[in-house]
Amino acid sequence: MIQRNTFRRERGAALVIGLILLAIITLLAVVGMNISNSELASATSEQLRLRAFQAAETGVERGLQNLASVGTASFAPISDPTTAIDNSPINPSNGAAQDNYQTVRQYRDWSTFIPNNSRVFNAYHYTVISTGTSARNAVAMNTQGAFIMNNAN
Repeated sequence: MIQRNTFRRERGAALVIGLILLAIITLLAVVGMNISNSELASATSEQLRLRAFQAAETGVERGLQNLASVGTASFAPISDPTTAIDNSPINPSNGAAQDNYQTVRQYRDWSTFIPNNSRVFNAYHYTVISTGTSARNAVAMNTQGAFIMNNAN
């Protein structure tokens, strides 16, 4: 029986291929983690932007509710104090609410409106500007125009 020495032909190719595959898998894992971290940061920024937008919308609604208190004597804008949103998360560093809004209400002018009948109405023009803020300096500004109609007869 003839014996062949098979150990001379083996050169460690399995070890080299295994190390290359391990390096490729590690590289894919690192790239996947970087992508997921950037997507998480993007989603967080979008969530904070939406919270600032909702805070500004709340400010517009509250400003419209208090529109009659502006009056028609002056064109000067009335700035309301910064108000925290109900049930807003609390900033751990200073204990203040993270979501806030501030409104500016202003009387613009008036005009006469005559519909297709004999009645005459006065239309008083107002503007409500609301600035909503959230964590990480997210800011949204919403502007709403409004009319208050009054029978001039």
